Amino acid sequence: MTAALALLVMVIAVEGWSEYLVLTVGLLMVAATSRLPAGFFLRNLRSLKWLLIVIFVMHTLLTDGVPLVSSIPWLTHEGLAMGGIFAWRVALMVTIATLLTATTSPVDLGDGLERLLKPFGVIGLPVHELAMISVIALRFVPTLLDEAGRIMKAQIGRGASFEGGAVARAKSAIPILVPLFASAFRRADDLALAMDARCYRGALGRTKYVELRLKRRDGLAVVLLVVVMAATFVAPRWF
Repeated sequence: MTAALALLVMVIAVEGWSEYLVLTVGLLMVAATSRLPAGFFLRNLRSLKWLLIVIFVMHTLLTDGVPLVSSIPWLTHEGLAMGGIFAWRVALMVTIATLLTATTSPVDLGDGLERLLKPFGVIGLPVHELAMISVIALRFVPTLLDEAGRIMKAQIGRGASFEGGAVARAKSAIPILVPLFASAFRRADDLALAMDARCYRGALGRTKYVELRLKRRDGLAVVLLVVVMAATFVAPRWF
C-alpha cells in the first residue's frame, strides 16, 4: 500500500514525458511480477477510454501555444503534449489502483491502512474504525454490483427497458436503485447484528489472528520502488 501511494504521488508530481516513460516501465515490471494477465489491465483501461479521450481533447483544445497548422489556430503543439500527458497520467493512476486491489485482499488492505494511520491515534483519530469502514466498503462493492446485475435482469424479465436517451435511461434506473438501496440497508443491518452478536467493540482489547510481517519479497519491492523513484528524478537528465 505504501508503494502504491508513493507511485500515485509521483504520477501526480512529475510533468515531463521522460518521467512518465520511466514510471511506465517500472509499473510494467511490477505488473509482470504480479502474474496478472495483461488483458486484465487492458480491460480496465478500455472501460475508461471515453474519459481518456475527453481529457485528451479538452486539453488539446484549451491549451494555448504554437499552432500545429497555421489554418487551425486551436490545434497547438503544447495542447497535444498536455493532452497526452494528462491522459497518460490518468491511465497510470488507474493501473496502479487496479494492481493494488487485484493483488491485495480487502482485509490486508485494512490492516495496512490501520498500520499506516496508527501514529494518528495519539491525537484521537479512530484508526481501527476507519480501517474497518474501508474494509467493509471494499467488500460490499462487488456484492452490490452483483445485486444490481440480478435486479436489472429481473426487471428486464418483467418487461422493463433500459434503452433510449439519457432521460429515458435515468428514469429506467429508478426500478433498480430503489431495491438496491433496500438490499444495501438490509445487508448493513444484518452485518451490524452479526458484529454485535460476536461482541465486537472496536479496537478495545482486540488482537490479530494474522500479524503482518515484512518478508524478503517486500524488501525487493522496496528496492524496486527506490530504483524507479531515483530513475524518475534522473530521467530529465538522460533525455
